[in-house]
Amino acid sequence: MKKILLYTLASFSVATFMTACGQNIPYVNTDTEEECQIINKKLLKVDTFTKVVNETSAFHLAEAAAAVTTPGITASNNKKKMLRDANKRKVELQAEQQKLGCKTVAQ
Repeated sequence: MKKILLYTLASFSVATFMTACGQNIPYVNTDTEEECQIINKKLLKVDTFTKVVNETSAFHLAEAAAAVTTPGITASNNKKKMLRDANKRKVELQAEQQKLGCKTVAQ
């Protein structure tokens, strides 16, 4: 009786091991996905900032620069410098996005 139980247990464990080893289980790195989402949000903020700066006159930008919060994009109140800094930040974020292998979102 012990031999039959031992053989049965051994055969089930070998069968389980062999079937589990043949499967390809995809590994998803959730840290990378979260970083990609953060980068996408930052890119969206930069695009929104660029759109607002393009649609606002240079005269009004000087007044609005104090009211518009732009952490990490620019510290200037000059329209040309604001756009240059925003484009520079966008390129940096896209390079980081490409380095992580994120899916790019059509903008």
